[in-house]
Amino acid sequence: MRRSFRIIGCVLLAMALSSPAWAGRGKGGGGESQAGGLPGLEDRVEADEGLIAKLQTQVASLIGEVTTLISEVTDLLGQNNWAVVNSDGTIARASSVSVVEGDAHSALTGVYEVDFGKDVSKCAYQATIGGTGTAAVPPGEIEVTGDTDGDSPNDVTVSTFNSAGTPTDSSFHLTVTCP
Repeated sequence: MRRSFRIIGCVLLAMALSSPAWAGRGKGGGGESQAGGLPGLEDRVEADEGLIAKLQTQVASLIGEVTTLISEVTDLLGQNNWAVVNSDGTIARASSVSVVEGDAHSALTGVYEVDFGKDVSKCAYQATIGGTGTAAVPPGEIEVTGDTDGDSPNDVTVSTFNSAGTPTDSSFHLTVTCP
């Protein structure tokens, strides 16, 4: 009788060990199915290699884009550009020698263009009427925008007006802050 129990126990143990659920190959077992044998495995390896090649191409492309963005951010990072402009449109002083007059200023128009020598189109602009030396400047109004004639992302356009709103030439201070 003991021998019969041993034989039955061994048979049950052999059945349990050969079961897909016990071996981890069944549903919910967590293992990988070996369906298709070696040819199936080769197909899965080829598919994985194709996916890896595609991902490597995408990563290389992203690295290129990130490198470009880093370069652009480095160019703009923490830049505070400024210019003090005379009423005739000439630069009295500036944060850099690259800051120059833009298109020629036409007298009595109150419109000035300041060229910062680099792309400032994504920056913030602030301008105020102000003297270039110790002389007082009549009160007035000022407007500042990015390049209005579309010829350069390096330019900032400033318009000055008297207190009645009439375009008038006036000296001013301009600050361009980039992120």
